[in-house]
Amino acid sequence: MGRARPDGARIAAIVLAAGAGSRFGGGKLLAPLEGRPILQHVLERLEIADLHEIVVVVGADAEAVEETIDAGAARLVVNPTPDEGLSSSLKVGIGALSDDVHGALIALGDQPLLPPRAVRALLDADPLPGRPIVVPVYGDGAGRNPVLLRRDAFPLIDQTSGDRGLGPLIEEHPELVHEISIRVEGGNPDVDTRDDLVRLLEKAWAARVVANAEQVERFREVPDGPDFYAPVTGLFRADPRRTDEPVLEALLKLVRVGETWLDIGAGAGRYALPIARALAPSGGRVIAVDASPGMLDALMELQAEHGITDVEVVETRWPPARTLSLDRFATDVALIAHVGYDIEAIGPFVRSMETVARRLCVAVLMERQPSSVADPFWPPVHGEERVALPALPEFVEWLRARGAEPTVELMSREPRRFTSRDELAGFLRRQLWIEPRGEAERRFQAALDDLVVSDGGGVGLRTQQPLPIGVVTWDPRQSAA
Repeated sequence: MGRARPDGARIAAIVLAAGAGSRFGGGKLLAPLEGRPILQHVLERLEIADLHEIVVVVGADAEAVEETIDAGAARLVVNPTPDEGLSSSLKVGIGALSDDVHGALIALGDQPLLPPRAVRALLDADPLPGRPIVVPVYGDGAGRNPVLLRRDAFPLIDQTSGDRGLGPLIEEHPELVHEISIRVEGGNPDVDTRDDLVRLLEKAWAARVVANAEQVERFREVPDGPDFYAPVTGLFRADPRRTDEPVLEALLKLVRVGETWLDIGAGAGRYALPIARALAPSGGRVIAVDASPGMLDALMELQAEHGITDVEVVETRWPPARTLSLDRFATDVALIAHVGYDIEAIGPFVRSMETVARRLCVAVLMERQPSSVADPFWPPVHGEERVALPALPEFVEWLRARGAEPTVELMSREPRRFTSRDELAGFLRRQLWIEPRGEAERRFQAALDDLVVSDGGGVGLRTQQPLPIGVVTWDPRQSAA
């Protein structure tokens, strides 16, 4: 901060962050988006630009903003009359700038996806005589923010009034406007309501899932096959009578007499079978849904082995195909356990789950997806860090944005141990999508030599640590979005 651009121009930024956010229900700019407040995203995107200074105009929640936001080199100034609208914050911001600035980039504090490309394009635009207002024009026609005002446009701020800020000025004086065409997918959306925030969170979730999948395709040496889990179903089999798993203990405490549970992505019945055992004396039952025939075969084998009769098995993806009505899955409790990490359209997936659940929804998720055990191998084998999938923190943040009030019971799961190095290697190889031959395999084996450990408890990796895991419960009737 405090520096001139290469062209000698000293451009400041004014972030308008004094609004009450009434349509959002208050506290908008401090609402979390991917673990950071909305306003923090805006500041981070401005801090990487070549700006002389950044002024943040705050209002009645100035104290909360100061306590929550890492402002860095930005200065916070208070608008004493934020109720007078956006124009009042513009005037406060302009008045707070250093005398030596040549222009001001006006940004809104509720636009967390502020495109760096748009900021650069405005700052790099050559001045046009008589056109001191520089605005972006996005391909989809959405919005015209941020706006760059060159210094000879500063007096025009006195003409603004109400809550529209520069909008009327730009509309009434097109002869003063220099338009810059910007190609940015999605433009620069506002977060005005909680629905807006939910959409951004779902977009961010989907982007991570897509990036994770695209990374696989760049390095894939083997196809998934028709049933990805069929070769490894043995890793997912568990004794339904076990009493040494905290997560299962937490789930069994949620069971009520005579209920029906729906286990979406039930796999080999790790939770569906013991829950069915608990429900059986009262006439309750479990509907186990999974898209993997191999997993469901393992579930039915265990079911027969232990004489469990109260599990209905349905082979389908979720949400179910149109040929299967959601009414068929009407239930008291809907459960997902280690399902959702790689679901691109998380919104429809969970909303369908909430639609069929009368009493409770439950999600068991790790802080990082289970396959993250293979993450240390990506740099030595593929030359780059693994793109992480969304997991427990992102899921809880999304639920809260939708109006739910989830309860999260945190616990820890000990790292998975394997019976042999070959079994461990087979598991990791599938997470790296490599064949057991060739150059990638050679790099993998060298990395495995450095990381593998063996003791009386089996074979594992020295990088493995107990993973935080959460049992999330929420009332499906609370989620509004």
